[in-house]
Amino acid sequence: MTKILNTSKQEIAYTKFKFPSGEVGIKLAINRGWFIGSYKIILLARINSSDDFFELAMIKNALETEYNTNYGDMIAPDIHCVLAKVPYAQQDRVCVRGESLSIEVFANLLNSLNFKTVTIIDPHSDVAPALIKNRSVITQFDLINKDREFINRVTLGNNVFLAPDAGSNKKTAEIAKYFNRDGFIRADKLRNLQTGEIIETIVYCDDFKGQDVIVCDDICLGGKTYIELAKVLKTRNCGKIVLRVSHGVFNKGLDELFNNGIDEIFATNSYQEITDPRVKVLKIENII
Repeated sequence: MTKILNTSKQEIAYTKFKFPSGEVGIKLAINRGWFIGSYKIILLARINSSDDFFELAMIKNALETEYNTNYGDMIAPDIHCVLAKVPYAQQDRVCVRGESLSIEVFANLLNSLNFKTVTIIDPHSDVAPALIKNRSVITQFDLINKDREFINRVTLGNNVFLAPDAGSNKKTAEIAKYFNRDGFIRADKLRNLQTGEIIETIVYCDDFKGQDVIVCDDICLGGKTYIELAKVLKTRNCGKIVLRVSHGVFNKGLDELFNNGIDEIFATNSYQEITDPRVKVLKIENII
C-alpha cells in the first residue's frame, strides 16, 4: 500500500485493481488542485508483497505521465519515496550455498524507479543503505527520539537496556547513552543455520534485582527471539519485560508475545496498522 502526499501533505487518492490475469493496475483520482504548487510529492510505501512494489512503481509512472501529458505549463515536482520498512532487509547475506542475495535484487528494482530520494526506516543492517541509491536513513535512535511515550516509560522507571543479540549491540549502546546509562546487558542467541531455529539463548547477567528489562530491536516477526529471551529473563529476577521494535510484523499474533513473557510493546505502524490497545504505536506519517 502506498500513500501519495503532495507538498502540503494532502493525500492524493487513487484506486487499485487487478486485471483478469492478475496484474496490478492503479488509477489516480485526478484533481488539479492537488498538483498546483506541489514542488515535491512523497510516496509513503508499505511494501509487504510483490504486488505492493508494482503498485508503487505504477503510481510513480502514473504521476509522471499525468504531469507530462496534462501539466506542461508547470514544472514537474520531484517524486520522493519513503519506505516504511525495507523488504528483504534481513536477507542481507547468503547463509547457505545456492541462495540469492535478496536485498540486492530488491535494491536493484527500487533503484530502477529513479526516485529523487529514498528514505528508509531502521533498515536492519548497513547492507540496504549501501545498495539503495539517493537514500537517507531514519535510524532506530531517530524513532525513539520522536517517541515521547517511550521516552517517558524509560525515564520514569527503574530499568535496564538489553541487546537481544550481537547484531544489536551497537544500536543498544547508542540508546543507552542517550538515556545517560552507564551501560547495557548483552545477550546472544545460537541458531541452526539450515532451519533458523534458535538453539540457545544466553544472557550475560545473573540477577536483574527487580529491574524492568527494555529490549530495543529493529523488527519482530513471530517473536521467537523475544519469547526465548523472556524464558531466561524470568529466571533472573527481572521486573517487566518491555519490547520496543521499529517494525512490528507480529505474524503469530500479539497474544503469542503477551502470553509468553512480554509485558509491554512499543512499535510503529510501518508494516501494518496496529489497533490493539496493548501496543503503544508511533505513526510513521507523523515523523516524515
